[in-house]
Amino acid sequence: MRKIGVVTGTRAEYGYLKPLMAEIEKDDELELTPLITGMHLIKEFGETYRAVEQDFPDAIKVPMRMKSDSLKAMALYLSSGINNFANHLDKSDIDILIVLGDRSEALAAALAALYLNIPIAHVNGGDVTGGIIDEQIRHALTKISHIHFVQTKQNAERVKKMGEEKNRIFLTGALTIDVIKNTKLKPKKTIFSQLNLNPRKTTFLVVQHPITTIEDKGYHEFKEVVQALETLKRQTVLIYPNCDAGGKKFIKLIKKIEKKDFLKVIKNLDHIDYLSLMKAVDLMIGNSSSGIIESPSLRIPVINVGSRQSGRQRSDNIINIPSQRDKILNSINFALTNESFQKKVNNCNNVFGNGTSSKKIIKILKNIKISEDFIRKQITY
Repeated sequence: MRKIGVVTGTRAEYGYLKPLMAEIEKDDELELTPLITGMHLIKEFGETYRAVEQDFPDAIKVPMRMKSDSLKAMALYLSSGINNFANHLDKSDIDILIVLGDRSEALAAALAALYLNIPIAHVNGGDVTGGIIDEQIRHALTKISHIHFVQTKQNAERVKKMGEEKNRIFLTGALTIDVIKNTKLKPKKTIFSQLNLNPRKTTFLVVQHPITTIEDKGYHEFKEVVQALETLKRQTVLIYPNCDAGGKKFIKLIKKIEKKDFLKVIKNLDHIDYLSLMKAVDLMIGNSSSGIIESPSLRIPVINVGSRQSGRQRSDNIINIPSQRDKILNSINFALTNESFQKKVNNCNNVFGNGTSSKKIIKILKNIKISEDFIRKQITY
């Protein structure tokens, strides 16, 4: 039996990985080892490890130490993760370690596994964002990893151009589409009642994260969004940012405005609740990857603010704008009233997959041949 370790460090990432983890757990030829780390274990971000433990009680905690959200602290956060993953993985008998995306938690686990000669499978390589630190981390993970599960043909081509062998690259689509296609989401009435929202009011969902490469740029962009929201005073659900450098400054601003009548502030949501809410709202605003990847399958309009997601492929439901209050206000009005755009939203195709990713990945995990030559990678040019 092949033992598969799966690393999850954030609430959003776990939502992507959960269907794959469930498929691994029920397969007779694979054994699942869930590894909880990062934001999951930080009290300020809601201690979301409980959601993972509820689904997978045998999950193992591998802590990463965060003293603040400064750039230096993020580097130390990474180093603590490498140290703790090295200590854990050295005692484990994991055959393949799965990491997802472009965050420090995935990089820490992968670097530790690399030195321990544990094959690494990377989900979502080849993606392009807006030149933030995520970009470098994602491409570094591609070069560290031995197996690549990519979302789109363009991403597969980028991984190949990075010198990765063709037999290591697999086009599987986005894991989160599996949840949308194969799970019954909560009706609007149910999720609005659960969150104490008025279903008769126009409702926005706002998810905005820091930009780590340019100091305070992400905060400036977030302030522009907040000012636009304060102008309109429409019913709004605002989700806490992730724990990247600058995130605590976002949270300080959120705490200043969280008592406003039109605003509902939430630290974190179960992934099914989050997707149910996305489907139920009239409009999503911010710079979250979920606004790019999941939203087309939910047929909702999205205003993508600023540069954080600027490199990613787009479906027809997304409006890209700079972080200026007037442009945000104009885009909100356009998204809510323009019939031609609304028709595009209702008929858009999702470029990130069709909901069969987990089954494709399971088949590969069971059949791929792991040998010394496979672990010893070599650039193709």
